[in-house]
Amino acid sequence: MFFGNRKPFWGIDIGSGSLKGVRLHRKGKGFELVDAAIFEFNDENMPLNECISALLGKNLHKVRAAIHFSGRVSPEVQTLTLPVMPKKELIEAVHWEARKWSTLPPEEMVVDFTIMAEQEEEGVKQYEIVVVVVERAALEEQLQAISASGLNITAVDLAPMALLNTARLYYEDALPESLLYVDMGAQKMEINIVKNGVIRFTRQVALGGDVITHAISRSSTLSLPEAEGRKRKEGIPLDGLSRSAMLEQVDRFIVEIQRSVDYYRAQSRESGIDKILLMGGTPMLGGFLEYFKGFFDATVELDDSFSKTPCDDPGISMLLEMSPRFSMAVGLALRKG
Repeated sequence: MFFGNRKPFWGIDIGSGSLKGVRLHRKGKGFELVDAAIFEFNDENMPLNECISALLGKNLHKVRAAIHFSGRVSPEVQTLTLPVMPKKELIEAVHWEARKWSTLPPEEMVVDFTIMAEQEEEGVKQYEIVVVVVERAALEEQLQAISASGLNITAVDLAPMALLNTARLYYEDALPESLLYVDMGAQKMEINIVKNGVIRFTRQVALGGDVITHAISRSSTLSLPEAEGRKRKEGIPLDGLSRSAMLEQVDRFIVEIQRSVDYYRAQSRESGIDKILLMGGTPMLGGFLEYFKGFFDATVELDDSFSKTPCDDPGISMLLEMSPRFSMAVGLALRKG
């Protein structure tokens, strides 16, 4: 289910603070943006099926979509190198390997994989494979929460894979040799490194833009909703207590990314990162990108995949300015299969 199935019509990002949806159509060698929508959570206790209906409307039984796994238990992801073999044997081999490193009992595992590349070493053809293991109960729980809306879920993807689709679109398929792409949401951060088109490192950190909102609230007399509004409107101020409080939290993001790069380099013995692509709402804060760049030697860019998908609909033109917030949804809408 993770890497197969039909190409979905909608890509839907189920975030902790909002839902984002994107619909794309292929046009020539590229894509055009047909539709985009966003629904901000005003009530954190609002059922997910009602949120989806608020995003896309009612009568969703014929609406096909891809979502990303966002269960309560983080997925386990590994990159494997296996000899080229018939599909049936490959499936068995992947499941056998997954049982070696997964922390889940076999009966609780959902295992899937995708072939990222095929190479030949010393005359032996090999597959570069990304394998994912998720907890069956967590996946079923997520799907059950969505099913009440009537939405037809045709595929469930992983965040690293969906975001890699977005990176390919942004760089027009000419990916940097070594790319770090990071999605910073409201409550978590997805850190991924791809080398020569193959995912080599992926890590999820329970750290998101909400910590900056709380820092603003603590350093002022603002409520959390007021602090969130100021954060989005004003970004990082030039001076004052709020600046110090915000930068203290931004530094946490930077440290976690630096730790991830250091670990990747130590494990892979690679020299470094060529480019960094930032995704999600947090890097959109005024002053964030400029501050962040000062801590890395690699070129740092802010995702703007909507710039690669022409759109003539004035009804969604204002959403084009939020392009980085839609990185996940774009990647899901681009999903192959």
